[in-house]
Amino acid sequence: MNKNNSMSRFLTNNNRFKKDNPNYSRVYLLNAALIVLSIVCLFFAVLNFLENDIPTVVILDLFIMISSIITIVYFHKTDNIRITSILTTVLLSLLMAVYFYVIQNRNFGLFWFSIYPPFTYLIFGRKKGRIYTLTFGSIILTYVILCYKSWEPAVFDYQSLINIIAAAICLSLLIVFYENSRKAAEDAIILKNKELEIMSITDRLTGLYNRHKLDIALNEFLSKSDNCNNIFSIIIADIDYFKSFNDAYGHLYGDKVLVDLASIIKATAGDKNIVGRWGGEEFLIICPGLNNEGVKELALKMLDNISNYKTKDNKKVSMSFGIASCQADETIDTLLQRADASLYCSKDKGRNMVDGKPICDS
Repeated sequence: MNKNNSMSRFLTNNNRFKKDNPNYSRVYLLNAALIVLSIVCLFFAVLNFLENDIPTVVILDLFIMISSIITIVYFHKTDNIRITSILTTVLLSLLMAVYFYVIQNRNFGLFWFSIYPPFTYLIFGRKKGRIYTLTFGSIILTYVILCYKSWEPAVFDYQSLINIIAAAICLSLLIVFYENSRKAAEDAIILKNKELEIMSITDRLTGLYNRHKLDIALNEFLSKSDNCNNIFSIIIADIDYFKSFNDAYGHLYGDKVLVDLASIIKATAGDKNIVGRWGGEEFLIICPGLNNEGVKELALKMLDNISNYKTKDNKKVSMSFGIASCQADETIDTLLQRADASLYCSKDKGRNMVDGKPICDS
């Protein structure tokens, strides 16, 4: 775990580039590429020293290895992505150019060019990556066209196999990196869309659903109710004398009361019912599967729980409730009108009631 944390810190410049940073992937790839470049150069420097009489390649490998380490140190001190990207690409280009010139067509060395296009595209993006690839590719192609006639037929040996395997591994790592970056970007978009969706249907103050979400839910329930054969009911709850309360104690105080009462209503309603802020000091609760008696019982339970609530300075707050159950040929407007009528009945009869009960003329 500590090793993983240390490597993660190193690849992100001591965690100065977080996953939400737009340059996170580039920083990660630059550090990883410089490490791999250093290791590969050291490996081939030793291999060429032991097996080949080509001191130029050994010197080049050691030079690129040391330069890569210096670039890593520079990058971690400055966090300069642009300069580090250029330096890394220059080192890679120099290594390939000199190596191709010295090795010619031997040992399948030209196969290493396969890693150049994906690397530059991932580091610089599509436009600059294309420029780097076409420029360097044209230079290498020109060299091959001019010189290939003088080359002797190449022999496939174990060094050829090592070159192919090593280049294929590096290419595979770049592909894996691209896929991981793509998946991370896709997941980030999905997460952001979910966050935006939640924000679009959530009341900012209370954390309950907002009017937009409640309108959608009402339409869905009514369309699925099969002319109200699938029963559902609604509750409209309104805080009594809330305007006077706000005027007397201030809006911040009133907001706190709204949040507290919203929590009580949500907790009482449970997960099966949809609870939202209808507007101002009004709440709407959609109750699937509850008939008129069931929804009245739930509203009375809410009324009882709210009666136990007191503000931080021991002030009592009450609410009035209106209820309505879906009927045949119901529309959203008629359903809401009946719930409103039930609420006004509670208000007219003295407030702090459900459906005007215990005394109601409706």
